[in-house]
Amino acid sequence: MISFILSMLLILTSSPVLNQTIFLHNSIEQDIRKEITFPYSLGPKLTAQSALVVDLESDIELFSKNSHAVLPIASITKLMTALVFLENKTKLWDDIITVEQNDLIIQKESPYTGRLEEKIQSTLEPAGLDIEVGDRLAVHDIFYGGLIKSANNAIKILTRLTYVDDGKTFVDLMNEKAHEFEMNNTHFVEPTGLSPKNYSTAQDLVKLIKEAMKRDEIKQAMSNKIYDVTIVGVDGKKRYQRVYSTNKLLGSFVNLVGAKTGYLDESGYCFTGLSEYNNRKLAVIILGAASDYDRFQEVKSLLWWTSSP
Repeated sequence: MISFILSMLLILTSSPVLNQTIFLHNSIEQDIRKEITFPYSLGPKLTAQSALVVDLESDIELFSKNSHAVLPIASITKLMTALVFLENKTKLWDDIITVEQNDLIIQKESPYTGRLEEKIQSTLEPAGLDIEVGDRLAVHDIFYGGLIKSANNAIKILTRLTYVDDGKTFVDLMNEKAHEFEMNNTHFVEPTGLSPKNYSTAQDLVKLIKEAMKRDEIKQAMSNKIYDVTIVGVDGKKRYQRVYSTNKLLGSFVNLVGAKTGYLDESGYCFTGLSEYNNRKLAVIILGAASDYDRFQEVKSLLWWTSSP
């Protein structure tokens, strides 16, 4: 019986049918491998010029796309402005401030000449509080308006309420703070984000959002989807302006605990934020997305993808 089995094995191993079967199996396996397109696991496809997701507990980069690219950051600038104001403010949180003419003069670089152009900002810009000379507001309402609505005229008032040493400017304090945070590829030329010459990198902006969120005043302001600013007019009558967060993902499933958006024609759509999604603490940066929709979709995609088991 044993000799019969050994004989059959000898015949089969020398059979051309078996060799063809083995060859066919290998051929099919190779064809299947060709059909599989890799690497689908490298992350979402983005319109953003630069993106970065960092696990804040381990400092491990979970996703990176051109994260060292130096790019304009638009109103993300306001996070640094808020930090400088909080460390050097000359007024108390509940002090009442009267709006001055210069608070409403916004400088913006002309895309045609490169020169700074000045205009009065009140109701003519979406990124501004509806205020006029002589109106009165509390410091905390000005601060909240500057961060929640990204109001440029509110930011101008905050710079006026900041102590600056002789021989320095508010922007000098911003750049000194960037140096302190080791944001080595970041530079500011003005405090609102209206200039495309305010630039940074995704790598540096992780450092900025981490430092900003250490301040309770900033964290609390950016947790509001809706906020009512109290304004007292020259006639003494009180009115309220409801402002809405520019962060459309606030309160969504990705659990953003704080974020700041930015947009200029030159910068595209930008975003920096901290998330506590799926039991992970993550920083997510998007610079230069193609549209407002793309910006938020890409933030969601990155947070979901980097948090998946």
